[in-house]
Amino acid sequence: MPSLRRRHLLAAPALLALPRGAGAQDAYPSRAMRFVVPVSAGGSADAQARLVAQRLAERWGQPVVVENRPGANGIVAAQAFLQAPSDGHTVFATPSGPIAINPHLYRRLPYDPFRDFAFASLISVIPLVLVVHPSVPATNLQDFLALSRRQGDQLKHASAGIGTPSHLTIAMTRSMGRGGDPTHVPFGGSAPALTSLVAGQTMAMWDAAFSAAPFVRDGRMRAIAVAHSERLALLPDVPTTVEQGVPDLISATWMSLCVHAGTPAERVTRLATEVDGILRVPELREMLAAQGAIVRGGTAADFAAFARAESEKWGRLVRETGATVD
Repeated sequence: MPSLRRRHLLAAPALLALPRGAGAQDAYPSRAMRFVVPVSAGGSADAQARLVAQRLAERWGQPVVVENRPGANGIVAAQAFLQAPSDGHTVFATPSGPIAINPHLYRRLPYDPFRDFAFASLISVIPLVLVVHPSVPATNLQDFLALSRRQGDQLKHASAGIGTPSHLTIAMTRSMGRGGDPTHVPFGGSAPALTSLVAGQTMAMWDAAFSAAPFVRDGRMRAIAVAHSERLALLPDVPTTVEQGVPDLISATWMSLCVHAGTPAERVTRLATEVDGILRVPELREMLAAQGAIVRGGTAADFAAFARAESEKWGRLVRETGATVD
């Protein structure tokens, strides 16, 4: 029987042959993770981040702390995220704006998403819904667009703010030659814009279903169309733009996970794979559907390609509106 020293020598080659990442120092995650979310607690984006964070913690046996950093259209959160080490333990859980819209909206932006971020997972897309005041004499999308063309700037169209998807979707219909040229009334967020619509100060708005659905259900506004190819479980009776003969009118925000661009590729892949598995669980899919979302998932490469296409689309619309915020 070999001596103790002999046994150690025999084991050494096996240790040296372990693949990269097999050692404890390369374990991922090796400690608590942090989700930096660029919105306040309580909204759909925050709720989706928390749902995924909870299930990721259960799978990995490590805490996942959600940290809300609202402000400056996501710039505050993006900067906080980028100050963390590039080891995959800090995740930017972000809607579409900081990635696909901000680079076109700001002349000077302290980050470049396609240089500084590694795209890990697309959690969901959140189609916008066209809602109108009950006094608007249109019950379908074609009638509304015709009304908009007739009334022109007399039709007041609310939005959550300059350069937001709710604003740029107005530009989308105009660029298609379908929506006339309504008066755009920007607000500082979705809530005050919807309040103006309920009060009859504005007549229409494109907004996420999660925010608009309570007003639709109690009759204070009417939902005309979902800007997507799929109906929403949250508003199942509202037909899509595709169903109503306007297939190019596709407008949605989305929720995603990014890590620092310097994060090892195998960690990005593992995060993407784990989240994709989480998003396949029926219970979670139902919870996300209740947020007005359509679940996505997929690979990191899928998300990266999607993000670039979305950036090109929204960038074109920002240029058409001439919108800037600095």
